[in-house]
Amino acid sequence: MNRFYDDQVLREIESRIGILDVVGETVHLTRKGNRYWGICPFHEEKTGSFCVTPEKNMFYCFGCHAGGDLFTFVMRRDNLDFKEAVALLATRSGVEIKPLSPESRRQKDKLKQVTEVNQTASQYFMQALNSPDGEKALNYLLKRGIAVETIQHFHIGYALPAWNSLEEFLLRKACPQQAVKFSGLIKRSEQHERYYDLFRDRVIFPIHNVQGDIVGFGGRVLDNSLPKYLNTPETELFSKRKNLFGLYQAKDSIRQQNQLLLVEGYMDCIKLYQAGIHNSVASLGTALTVEQARLMKRYTEEVILLFDGDEAGQREALRAIQIIRAEGLKVWVVSLPGGKDPDEYLDLYGKEEFLRYIQNSKSDHIEFKINRYIDTEKELNLETRSRIIQAVKADIVELPGEIEKDYYTRLLAQKLNVGEYIIRQELKNERNSYKEGINKHKSEIIRDNIGYGNYSLEEKILVSMLKEPENFDQIRKTIGLEFFQNQDYKELIKSYAGYLDAGEGGEQALNRMVRSQDTGQILTRVLFLLDDEDALLNSIEIRNFIRRVQMKRAEQRYNKVMERLNWLHEHGDFNSLLTFILDLETYINRTRKGVIQ
Repeated sequence: MNRFYDDQVLREIESRIGILDVVGETVHLTRKGNRYWGICPFHEEKTGSFCVTPEKNMFYCFGCHAGGDLFTFVMRRDNLDFKEAVALLATRSGVEIKPLSPESRRQKDKLKQVTEVNQTASQYFMQALNSPDGEKALNYLLKRGIAVETIQHFHIGYALPAWNSLEEFLLRKACPQQAVKFSGLIKRSEQHERYYDLFRDRVIFPIHNVQGDIVGFGGRVLDNSLPKYLNTPETELFSKRKNLFGLYQAKDSIRQQNQLLLVEGYMDCIKLYQAGIHNSVASLGTALTVEQARLMKRYTEEVILLFDGDEAGQREALRAIQIIRAEGLKVWVVSLPGGKDPDEYLDLYGKEEFLRYIQNSKSDHIEFKINRYIDTEKELNLETRSRIIQAVKADIVELPGEIEKDYYTRLLAQKLNVGEYIIRQELKNERNSYKEGINKHKSEIIRDNIGYGNYSLEEKILVSMLKEPENFDQIRKTIGLEFFQNQDYKELIKSYAGYLDAGEGGEQALNRMVRSQDTGQILTRVLFLLDDEDALLNSIEIRNFIRRVQMKRAEQRYNKVMERLNWLHEHGDFNSLLTFILDLETYINRTRKGVIQ
């Protein structure tokens, strides 16, 4: 996140403004030991689970898991981006924002060059669409009902079938070759040792960030070949997890209406915009992410999920609800009839009927979940009824008003054909469990890990690696960093390693990561464990852990080896068998040295 300011500037701001002073403007804090507690400003709660640790200049909520440092708090509280939060706090503290360091300037210039490459590539794609060679792609868009004005508004283009036409165009336009490589628009062929265009014979949709810069592209085939959609790969400039298609065009309308329509595909979003519905965005061909939900929260308090009516669309809606609700947003779900997608429904019935259907047919997240769970069960027996109650009771308990709770208690009892008193008893039990959980969170971070204290083994490994450089080096050297099952922990430790490899110290790396949208929230929770000796492993425990990972990998490798040997033996491929045996000998030698990655 911090591409714009030297760390010295941020540290100076933090030294002049204490996090207690800033948080105290919003939250009434009570001191308990070396921490301060209060009601979380980021989610509805009655029991204070929001904690501030002044020594670390950090906050964390054990209820909604919001966390970070002084800048993160101001970003969330005031709905600002990082630069805006720094500017606000710099003005308040009287700190002058200094120019970037040479290294930061080089990084910024590199990203600027990649952005310019993307802009030039977009011009190429648009020119290709309007050339004789692009007639097929243009006709495809027109047949899909996309008007010429809409094509121009979204800068839709076409990638020619040739292998190197884009690369040649960019180099003719004096784009730096290194920046072209960094953009991800060309790929290296290992077989022929040359580069070729990533997008070929595809309709191209530019992806903008909220500032309007083109950070990536999506390409769709003109027929039924696979993959149907292809995106720019992950780069320093572009991440599918952090962007939403159409948000740049829709953000003003979303703010005005305080409502966002989330659809699945580029075409759905574009057709809605063309019809005059300007508050829609689309995910980028992947399941909705936490980062995308947080991006929505900057512009609205209400999201309508408008996914395809097929099984896959409804399943993704159920998953997206959990992510969006966790960010404190109101969620509605609309299921279009007949399994149609928004694009098809608009073509059949037009804008007015489309909006009327949404208004009359939208279900809030609880009703959608109830209906969804009932529809997926073959029959409503004792077991399935109990399963559905368990699945939705937490949602009902977390509702802020008693009238809402009563309504959904009655609705659930009616749909499941059970007595209301049964539902109310389950809700009572859930409330008690919720309160007990919050109280426990005040004194310690509890994990459901029977037989390993209050912390999971992965948490202990992670904390031990962050706390002691020797542990980090030992584990990384022997088993690498891919062993974490928890994806958040894996991404966090790899990010940490990246900072260390760039020459930064451990403490400096952690400070940068706390301010990152990718790692900040999960890292804040982990940093609360660093002062707890129970969360650390000793040297013997670490060696035992390494040995267990190595043994597991050796077992997996052995099974693969035997499968491969049997196959080679059956098919009589002597040369391949000989090569394989030599590779196996190399592997055995590395294993003897204790290096299995």
